[in-house]
Amino acid sequence: MVGCGSNKPSAAHIKEGTDLELTDCKQLERVNGSASSSDSKAEEHAKNQARERAAALGATHVRWIVPCCTYVEAATYRCDTPID
Repeated sequence: MVGCGSNKPSAAHIKEGTDLELTDCKQLERVNGSASSSDSKAEEHAKNQARERAAALGATHVRWIVPCCTYVEAATYRCDTPID
């Protein structure tokens, strides 16, 4: 049903942040993404895969740890909930 669902953000709404911007956010898990080296948009597709995984965790932001190429890795954060 349209309009119903969870409070988890979609991959398209995951924002990128820096350590300084994310200090008041709750850190979640690390995520990764990968794409074939023959993919002309490998970095874009790998980052999209990582953002989808971040969204599934309920993250609102990512901070790239490995930001390039056919494999990417990011720390995920939820910035609209209090830190425990």
